[in-house]
Parts: sequence; C-alpha cells; structure tokens
Amino acid sequence: MDWQGEILDNLTVEDISRYQVLNVMYMGGLLTWELGATADLKPTGIMEDQKEKNRSQYDTTLKDLFEKPPQRLLQILIGREAVELLSVEFASTQKRLPDLLFLMQDDSITHLELQGRPEVMEWRMLMYYSVIRQRYPNRILIQKVLYVGLQEWQSGSSIEEPNLSFHYEVIDIRSIDCRELLDSPSLEENILAILCRIDNQKEVIQEILYRISELPIKARADALTKLVIISRLRRLETVVKEEAEEMSLTFNLMENDVFRPIIVKAQMESRQEGEAAILTRLLQRRFGTVPDWANEKIAKADLSSLEDWSLRIFDAQSLDDVFTDKT
Repeated sequence: MDWQGEILDNLTVEDISRYQVLNVMYMGGLLTWELGATADLKPTGIMEDQKEKNRSQYDTTLKDLFEKPPQRLLQILIGREAVELLSVEFASTQKRLPDLLFLMQDDSITHLELQGRPEVMEWRMLMYYSVIRQRYPNRILIQKVLYVGLQEWQSGSSIEEPNLSFHYEVIDIRSIDCRELLDSPSLEENILAILCRIDNQKEVIQEILYRISELPIKARADALTKLVIISRLRRLETVVKEEAEEMSLTFNLMENDVFRPIIVKAQMESRQEGEAAILTRLLQRRFGTVPDWANEKIAKADLSSLEDWSLRIFDAQSLDDVFTDKT
C-alpha cells in the first residue's frame, strides 16, 4: 500500500489551509490575525503555552488602556474621577501585585482588579486590602473587581467568619452600555467599549475603527493591535479583522522599531507551531494515536528538529524511528 500517498491524500484542504495560515502570518510585514483555526492541531503543551500567552497579552493590554485613568468608566464604577494612577509596587514577600490603584478626587483610593476568568479571589483581595492600607493608612480604600471575561461570574465576593467580615464589589463590564465609553473623548475607553454590552457589534467596531483611522500611522498600529487583542475576550477578532480590511486599515509594521522584533519572533513561532501541528497529524495517519511522550517531544522541539522528523516519517517503520537520532 502506498501509505505515503495515503497520508498526503488524507490531509484535507482544511488541514493544509490551517498549516498555511500559520506560515503566512506577518508575511510581508503586514499586520494579520491568527483566527484560532489551528487550535485542534496543536499538541497539548503548545495549546497551554498559547493560553498563557493570551492571558498575558490580555493583562498587559488592559493595564495599558487604564494607564491614563479612564475617567468616564471610573465615574460609572466609583462615582468619582481619579487624580492619578498610583504605583502598585509594595514591600512584600508576596509575588502578586494589585492591578490598578487610583487616587480619587476626594483623596480616597480605589483598588480596581481586572479579572478575565471567574475564580476564587476573596483571600487575594483581602491580602491586597492589607498591603494597600499599610501603605496608605489614612485614606479610605474602595475595592472593586472589574470582570471582563466571557463566562458568567460565579465566584463569591466576601468572607464571613466569626472574627472576620470582608467584602468587595464585582462588576461585570457587560452591565455597562458600550455607548457610555464610545462617547468618551478617550480612545482607550473607546477600545474598552468592545467589552461592554453591545447591541450591534459591527456598528460598534466600525465606530472604534473610525476613531483609530484618524490617528498617525504609528499610533494607529498600536491602537489597532490593542483592539485586536481585547476583541479576543469577546470572540470578535474575526469581525474586527474583516471590518479593518474593509476600511483598508493596513500598514507596514516592519517599519516600526517596536513591532519589528515582535513580528520576526511571532513569524518564527508560527512556523514552529505549524510544523508541530502537521507532524502530529502525519504521525496520527501513519501510526495511529500519538503517545504522550511523543507529544511532549514535539511540544519542546525547535523548528529544525520538527522539520527533520517530518522528513523521517516517510521512511520510518516505527514511531521510535522518527525520533531516534541515528548519527
């Protein structure tokens, strides 16, 4: 049986297109988007690494959008405007740091924790309360969790024990009408509007993109990148991409000193993920279920090793033959 031809014949157009999507990302230096179509081809280790990268991107981007206090949003959440964003570096052996601290107009302090997943936070928030109050003992402290995730928030927001009563407020950003932030003069708040309650997604995205299109090209690149990252929290990345293309919002990021190394790195990582994905599928076609040890080797391998193993598969008689170095 010509099993080599069978492997190639059984690679569907979808398989090939997924592989191509990974390899054409950022080609020509143009900002493009990975639509997530390759997820089911990635080994478990790579999938988990990507999830962590996404979480890190969300966290960093959200904090960037809050660096200049979003006054309209703070009015909605707290009822007051902020004077400045305070440092969150505290003298502590704890590794965790609070997300955002604002000094408010009435001299109180607001601790705003940005949360993308529903999880138990009561004791973490109490720890934050303790270290913040030690730093600012003479100021009133208000704590709120701003939930920006997709799932419904189900965790608690208080601790009630015989000798302890502690609580804070959790606000789902979808309880806020997107129009509240779209009407703000702040572009950062306009971008955050994509996380709020939206009736017409395309209309809202078009309005945000229009604001972005009026920026100088370098600022436009930064704002569009932030919008793309944040849109993933609402699974709207595809819509943003389509609307941006409709408005011809493309630009050469290779001319940007900040984005150039990111693009090159992303291109290499994309090629590596693509090779890992196609190798896994080839192994499945050739030998059946791929064992955990093989998936681990694939997940940790560099691009050169992945390419070498992909070539070996056509002559290998067993799974070991693929991965064993015969030199």
